[in-house]
Amino acid sequence: MKRLFFVLLINFVFNNNLIAAEDDYAIICQIYKNSIDSPELINLSRTERLKIINLKIWTDIKSNEAKEIMSIVATAAPDIKYKLFRESVEIATGEKWDCPAMRDY
Repeated sequence: MKRLFFVLLINFVFNNNLIAAEDDYAIICQIYKNSIDSPELINLSRTERLKIINLKIWTDIKSNEAKEIMSIVATAAPDIKYKLFRESVEIATGEKWDCPAMRDY
């Protein structure tokens, strides 16, 4: 009985972490979507907008997995950042992922 409880507890913890990470990826995409028409960001340079977007992302995401992926992608060359992020999310979640707002930014 204790073994079954332990297995169920581990399964619950890992599933909740995966759900939290998947939610974080949706949050990241939504932040990019919201920034497109944001009146607060319209008159800022692209660099300034990205700083604000990144600050919002780091404030809102909760999972260590999403934070690790964001940290790794931040060091990549600009022309491969989106591809690296998308592929990392797909590997982490085992599902296809795409965020046109982030890709086209």
